[in-house]
Amino acid sequence: MYIVKASLRPILMMLGRVFLTGFFGFLFFILGLIAAIGPYAAWYVQLGWQFKDAQPSDLALSMQRVMGVIFAIIGLILMISSCSIGGSADSKWPEQFKEKLAAGEVQEITIGMITPVTLTLEETTAVIKMIQEAELRPFDPGDSYGANDTGSIVFKDKTSVELVIFGPTGGIELHPDTTQEKYMIMSEDLKNWFLHNHRNL
Repeated sequence: MYIVKASLRPILMMLGRVFLTGFFGFLFFILGLIAAIGPYAAWYVQLGWQFKDAQPSDLALSMQRVMGVIFAIIGLILMISSCSIGGSADSKWPEQFKEKLAAGEVQEITIGMITPVTLTLEETTAVIKMIQEAELRPFDPGDSYGANDTGSIVFKDKTSVELVIFGPTGGIELHPDTTQEKYMIMSEDLKNWFLHNHRNL
């Protein structure tokens, strides 16, 4: 039950973001189009109704037309960006993460909440290899918390990714700060490695 929920929630969240971006883009585009084509109507809705027998100046109408074009362009950009579902930062993160692993950019891997222990070079190499070979499956932890232990994968550029060991999914997880999604490392070998090499788990 949890696996189904975990796999569907990121998709629903992404669709919600896409819908909102597309909706506001469409709204901006229509309002901008109205102002660009009919600047008098836009001026009247904004200001003219407040005054009796008022008439806009040529400059006011020109400004309405310019603002309309700008709004229409912004709306168009929002609508186009909402169509780029597969181009989000979340969807590219696993690939970029694995590229950093393959490039040898890992400085160290630490395990432990209170007194972190740094893995040896041999252990680090083994863990990296298992992560590279595994699928990184996105999930949304929702309101679920807790873990047997946590760690950190630290890169040479001083960035890091939190490693959650036997967290809400019951497996090994990656919790990056730069994405809304978290990732399950789909590797039984990695789970067994942590069980055998870290007795406190």
